[in-house]
Amino acid sequence: MNSIPSGRFVVLDFETTGLSPAMGARVIEVSAREVVDGRAGHEFLTFVDPGVRVPAEITQITGITTAMLSGAPTSSVAMHQLTSFIGSSPIVCHNAGFDRRFYEHEASAFLDGQPVRAFCTLLLARRIFPGRKSYRLGGLIDEMGIASPGRLHRASADTFVTAHLFDRICADARSRCRAETFDHDVLHRLQRIRIAGAHDWLATLGSPTAPRGKPGSLERGTPNTSSLNYPQ
Repeated sequence: MNSIPSGRFVVLDFETTGLSPAMGARVIEVSAREVVDGRAGHEFLTFVDPGVRVPAEITQITGITTAMLSGAPTSSVAMHQLTSFIGSSPIVCHNAGFDRRFYEHEASAFLDGQPVRAFCTLLLARRIFPGRKSYRLGGLIDEMGIASPGRLHRASADTFVTAHLFDRICADARSRCRAETFDHDVLHRLQRIRIAGAHDWLATLGSPTAPRGKPGSLERGTPNTSSLNYPQ
């Protein structure tokens, strides 16, 4: 049985010129990967030319230069394509507040006021794997043995590892309650409850057996056993 609930999710990541669209930051790269009924699907990937220069500090982090964006779709074209790809599916992001803000800002003309439902692997990891010193994406995937197909802080690599992180989170959460109770609504509620009570709350859904490992264990060094078979 696949760990991720049935249905379609889209794992989303933006690379941007800054931290906040309210402060003028723009999207320069986007990756959106679909997971359909627990299986890897298609990826939408593109550079985006926002019509502004890429700051040197962003190039240092991402490796993306202004010249690399030459000839890329404009934000309007890219966001139209992106919203068509995502449709009404919920998005999955690491630190979803960041990506959701950019998505709602840059794609507002195409969302028609429709709410964007988001699942955040950062919030979920804090509840499923409590007590970590850091919940940065790179640190979590290192602990979990998830190999990146490229440098992080590039959209495609980030969605690849976030999809596998989401799968591992779902596997642990599912092991703590009856499998038939684990669905979109459980994930939505889980990311909102108090961290200290997350495991007990899942147990109230009817765990048939105690979960393996210590509570919140990432099983350091365990190879990635995700059911998502994205090519690397």
